[in-house]
Amino acid sequence: MTTWKDQHAEAVRKQDDAQKAYQAATDERAQALIAGVWELGSQAAVARELGIKTPSVNQAIRAYQKKAQKRTD
Repeated sequence: MTTWKDQHAEAVRKQDDAQKAYQAATDERAQALIAGVWELGSQAAVARELGIKTPSVNQAIRAYQKKAQKRTD
């Protein structure tokens, strides 16, 4: 029989897994955006190509770079 504590522990494990997957996908998205900037020459060009606003591209890249910088500090 599964106790409520077991159910809670399993739910917490699933949340942790989901958070890790989300963070990995966020990093992959930022890396793709950076590659797009290299290819197209600007964040604005990437945004136009994807049909999103330039600040969204900028924010994703900056957050990724900040996170990467913290890893090297």
